[in-house]
Amino acid sequence: MKTLKYKMPSPDLGDHNIIETVCGLRPCRHGGLRIEVEQTHSKTIIHNYGHGGCGVTISFGTAEIAADLVEKTTSTQQTIAVLGTGVVGLTTALELLQRGYQVKLYSHLETSKSTSILAGALWLPVGIEFGTSDLAIQQKIKILKRSLHGFKTIDRKRFGIEELPIYEPENSSTEEGLFGELFEHDLIQPPVDINSFPFQCDAEPGRVFQTDYIHTHIFLQELESEARQLGGEFHTQEFLNIDDVLKLEQEVLVNCLALGSQQIFNDQNLYSARGVLVHMKPQNLGYCVHDGYKYMFPRKDALILGGCFQIDQWDERPDEMMINEILHHHRNFFGQS
Repeated sequence: MKTLKYKMPSPDLGDHNIIETVCGLRPCRHGGLRIEVEQTHSKTIIHNYGHGGCGVTISFGTAEIAADLVEKTTSTQQTIAVLGTGVVGLTTALELLQRGYQVKLYSHLETSKSTSILAGALWLPVGIEFGTSDLAIQQKIKILKRSLHGFKTIDRKRFGIEELPIYEPENSSTEEGLFGELFEHDLIQPPVDINSFPFQCDAEPGRVFQTDYIHTHIFLQELESEARQLGGEFHTQEFLNIDDVLKLEQEVLVNCLALGSQQIFNDQNLYSARGVLVHMKPQNLGYCVHDGYKYMFPRKDALILGGCFQIDQWDERPDEMMINEILHHHRNFFGQS
């Protein structure tokens, strides 16, 4: 048991600090990720979707696997189409560009309006099904190791990545058994039990661990910038059905359309997990609080309060009941109710 001696500031969660409330739909998939090749008419489609609530965490890892499949399919002389410019589409495009491919990216939304950019992100693989077969588990560890390597070797300051302490209360709702698997494979250091929080707090202390925190608004902006510098072309285009996709001139496509794949590629295993967030004025705290899907992330442009994981909810409008629940939870946590 470790006693923490140094005090950190508590956030000010008053109404006067609220900037906006937002809502995003996580692209989850029963049975786990879909990263595979499909031959459709004259097109070769490499699917890369189903990242659930940890698209940022595993983005580099799944991008490498998708690019490996592209390499097995065609030469670098062909131009590759990447569908979607959220974090999965951008990291996939960047990986292909770095391997010498010409890449055209297609999306009906600007990167700044993607679901990926709404929250902050921890390097913590929660809110996703990887599958339970031996092969799926092996692929999971492969993805996590590749992705972690990507975050450790990239220009961290430029891409908005920093290691922060993450505090959890006693009886945290974080997925059971998660940490054991992660530190078993040297992916994260084991959490340390604490008998007090280093900030004013009414919750019972639980544990602290260190992991990377990704400022998503910076991360995605720099991914797009890097892709453009390497020659990636961005095109605004909406896909309503498979026929729209087949009209593209490229013969090899990488599908990173997330929830859009349900309608376009008839994947009925996809489902949404709705999340509601409260954005407050930015506050320099130097730590995160994490309790499953109730969390506080200190993004540079906003203090993010989350949240929820509402399965099969497709309404992207934040509702008053959940907003009040989020505010009530965090204010109680910090003794500000």
